[in-house]
Order: sequence, then C-alpha cells, then structure tokens
Amino acid sequence: MGANIIIYCLEQLTDYFEFERLCTDLMALEGYSSIEPLGGFKDKGRDAVHHSNDHVASIFAYSVRENWRVKLAEDAQKIKKHAHHCDELVFLTTANFSVSERDEAIEAIKDEYGWDLKLYGVERLRVLLEVEHPEILARYPQIFPPNFLSISKSQQEGRKYIFISYAEQDWGLADWLSRKLISEGFFVWCERLKLLGGEEYPRNIDEALNSKTFRVIALYSSVSLQNQELMRQRHVSTEIGKRLGVDFVIPLDVDGIDFSQLDKRTGSLVFIPFTNWGNGLKQLLSKLSETNCPKRFDNGSRIAASAYFGEDLLDRKPENLVLNYFSILSIPKYLRVFEAKEKIPWSELREIELDWAFRKIGSKFYFGFHVPPSSIIEKYAIREIDSVEWGSQKTIQKINSQILFTELLKKSLYVKCHQKGLEFCKDTKLYYFPLDLIKDNRLKVIKLDGTKTFVSSVGQRTYPIGKEIYRYSLSPVFFIVHDVSNTPVVQINVRVRITDSEFRVLPVKKRQSRRKHLCHDWWNQEWLNRTLAISQFLANEEDRIVLGGEEEKFVISSKPFILNSPISISESAIDALMEKRRDVKKLLGGSFSGEDDLIEFLEDLDEDSHE
Repeated sequence: MGANIIIYCLEQLTDYFEFERLCTDLMALEGYSSIEPLGGFKDKGRDAVHHSNDHVASIFAYSVRENWRVKLAEDAQKIKKHAHHCDELVFLTTANFSVSERDEAIEAIKDEYGWDLKLYGVERLRVLLEVEHPEILARYPQIFPPNFLSISKSQQEGRKYIFISYAEQDWGLADWLSRKLISEGFFVWCERLKLLGGEEYPRNIDEALNSKTFRVIALYSSVSLQNQELMRQRHVSTEIGKRLGVDFVIPLDVDGIDFSQLDKRTGSLVFIPFTNWGNGLKQLLSKLSETNCPKRFDNGSRIAASAYFGEDLLDRKPENLVLNYFSILSIPKYLRVFEAKEKIPWSELREIELDWAFRKIGSKFYFGFHVPPSSIIEKYAIREIDSVEWGSQKTIQKINSQILFTELLKKSLYVKCHQKGLEFCKDTKLYYFPLDLIKDNRLKVIKLDGTKTFVSSVGQRTYPIGKEIYRYSLSPVFFIVHDVSNTPVVQINVRVRITDSEFRVLPVKKRQSRRKHLCHDWWNQEWLNRTLAISQFLANEEDRIVLGGEEEKFVISSKPFILNSPISISESAIDALMEKRRDVKKLLGGSFSGEDDLIEFLEDLDEDSHE
C-alpha cells in the first residue's frame, strides 16, 4: 500500500470514466464553475472545456498513464490538429513528477503552442481531496472504498505527538527545531527537552511510536546513517506509516546526505532540505499543516521563548537589533513590454540575464522594468512595444503582479552585482567576488557607529585535516520579503563560495566542512560587517543602491533596518558558553574547529587501524 491512502487509491484505480468525473468535479470546485465534461474515446484531446466570463478558453485533459509526459504531448497535438480554441490547458494525472519535469512541460507547451499549462499531479490531487475538498471522497466509493477511509481515520485517533528522531551530533538543529514547533503549538517529543506540558520523554520508544505519535520527523545526516538504533527506529516508523497508509515519516536532509547510502524505501521518500534552516522550517510547517497535525498551545511562542532563553540569559536593558533587511525607497511605475525580432535560444537567454533583468512571455516577448543594454538591443533587434502601470493591476498577462515585481527586482540586483564585477559560478549558482576585483581584496565597511574597517572579499584558510589549503569568496544572495513591513524589503544574505587553492569548486561534502571550519567563529558582528560591506559596495559607498536607468529605477537603502528591543541577551552568559567551548577545544588539543572535524578525525583513525 502507498504511504498515503488517497495516493494509494489513485494509483490503483481502474475505472477511467469515474476518474474523469472526479477530475471534472474537482475543477468545478476549484473555480471552473461552468466546466462542460466531454470525454469518451473520440474527445479529440478534450475531456472537458470551460469558457470564463473574460473569454478565456480552458481545455482539460485527464490521464492515468505512467508516461504522463507522452500523453500530455499527444493531447496537445490533438487540440492543435482539430483547431480547438485554447488559452489554457489544464492537465490532471495520477503520475508523480519532479519540479524540473513540471517546469519543462509548462515551458514546452508555452513555447510550442502559446498556451498556459496548469499541471495537477498525484500530490496536488491528494491535497485537493484530503485538505481542500474531503467531502468529495464519499461520492466516489469505486475509487475510494469507504472501509479504507474509515480504517485510516480510526488508526489516526489518539495520536498527537511529533517525535524528533536525531543523532546526538545533530543536537543543535533538533533543539532549535523542537522549540520552533512548540512555539507553533505542536505536541513535541524530543529527548533534549522537558515537555512544556510536564510529560516525560517516553521510556518505551516503540510503544510511543505505535500508539501516540502522529508523525516522526527524522533528521537524516551523514552521522545518523551510522547510528543503528536510529535506523531501527526509522524502519519501525516506516512500517507504521505503511500500515496506517500515511506519510508517517517526514525526512529532513540535514547536511546534503549521500542518497546512494539509503535503502530503496527510504530513498523514495520526499526529503525536505534543511541546509537552510529557515527555508526548511517553512516547508516543514506547510507539510504539517497539510496533515492537520494536532496542536494545543495558543501562546506557544511566548512559552517557547521563555524555555529557550531562560531568565539567566536575559538582561532587562534595551538593545538595538540590526536586521539584514533594507528598505526599498523607489520603484518603477511602469512595466515595459519588449519584442525581439526572432526567438532567442535558451542558452543565450542565460547569458543575457547577466546584463538585463527580464521575464520571458511567449516566444519573442519579454517583460522588464528597464531597457536592455544597447548591445543586446542591436544583436536581437529588441524594441519596446508597450508599457503597463503595473502597481494598479493584480495580474498582468495572467501573472501575479507582485510575483512579477519580486522576480524582476531580484534579477535586477544580480545584474547590479555583475555590473560591479562579481562573477557567476555555474556550479554553485552564486555571484561571487573574484580575486583582485578590489585592491588587496579588502572590502571597506563603515560600521553603524561611523568607524571604518574592512572584510576580506576573497580569503585563504588551511583545513586542519591534511593541512589542505582552500579559498573562499563572499557571495551575496537576495530575497524580496513581503511580510516584514507594509511594503516589500530586500533581504541580503551572505554566502561563501569555497574552492581549492587553484579556485576550482570543491565537491559538496568538502564545501560544507570547509564552510563550517571558516564560519564557526563568525558571530553576529562578523556577519553584520560582511552584510554592510556588500550593501555599501553595491551603493558605491553611498546611502543608496540604484538599479536601472535615470527615469525608471529601483532605489534601495544601503542602511539596514534597526529595531529596539526592551530586553537584551546577557553577554556574560554568552562568554561562559564560549569558555566551555574553548575548554572542549583545548581538551581535544586545539585541533578541531567543530564536530565535523572531530568526526572526520575519528574516521581517519578507524581507517588507519584497519591498515
């Protein structure tokens, strides 16, 4: 049986006509109120059609075939062959597909036929049936047998806890994640925490998994894969999920694990990447929301904060908090529409993106806030054909205007980086400071108190294991955030591009260990200085970053947001924690900068003993 009862039923269905009816009913609930079912064996690529009030023609095609991509191409060709009017093709399939397969299909249909494509795979159908419209299940007993659904429901009753499964070496993430989930109101079992409700961590893990656990969040890392007890727990959890017919195990990829080390069943699970904790948490909360995971705390955030900091770590003194958010001071009023004489090859578009921020629409048309450089205009015979006052419109060419704004602003920032001399790395997808872009690789910083210093834009370090020299370059990453203030803001994060001594990009595992070695003692001030250095560099050491030409331009402040907190963290308490860290490092002979170094050292010892 599949991991989820809904997915299992969809994968096993044999009544295609009932599936057609189910899909048409779902689409009617999803906003296509006037949908007209067609279907049959001579439907000419159309299982249903819909014509909206604004004259948008939507054609629906349904498939239960595993080779969904072939079926999509066949249906699209039939629609074109029979000259059906189509603005939007909606394709529903019981197959599963990757993000890249989805993006490829959408782009191919747009390029070849000029239609928008909406794709509903098995996971999206599950969300519609399980979360959005569960009442529809009872209408289709041929697809969703009532005894299956009732068994699944009864087996879930009495389960409310999230069980955190982790290796001791990953305690930092386990601790942080547990507190975040508690702050959201979830019931959490984590060995490191005393439960807020006063209940103890279960003594019998297997019994707790079988009777009281709603979901298991498994932290998969290179270390946890060597822990036999953890792997046993996760095997037990997988079997429970199979019995219940649910996604019982939610696996997190902590450090870029080698999936070839996983067994076939575990490797087939959908992992949430957690190399970036913030992004990973968002995906995890979304997953838990989809499963209707039980909650109990209305004031979880306050309780978790108290449990996390404790009275001894707080000072009742005000403190300024500096955020890596930067105000957007000016936004272009008009969105421009451009047309190229011929279709530009995809490979060349990638190069054009270095110098011009645009959104491709159709085969020869482009949106952009700014006019492309003259070299691009001349080479591709690009001309401006229209402009739109984008701020007053919710959608433009069926694209959400806020999403369009976010995409073009983000791309404009990377164009600015390229104009300032940063180079793009195809391996890491980062814009980075190359060697000697600035004198002595010293990036100037004017600190918030007005004093001046510098940070290294390019540097060199020696990794303690093997005394291997590696190099690093600072790399800015931008996000447009809409929920910090009344208007969007720019978030600047600092990444590092890690290479060998000859500036060749290292393999992923080596990059991660060297990054930890490099950044283990970069605290708030170090990260702040690098963030300020990048913002000031892009602003030419002025107070504004300007993107675009004189008439239509983005203007972004180079000064970060500063908030005032009524309390502050006790520096003496932090110093005590640092002293403990130094004691441990001294105990280990001062040779290790972090847990990864120690693990690698012990592994080397083990290999030497075998030799």
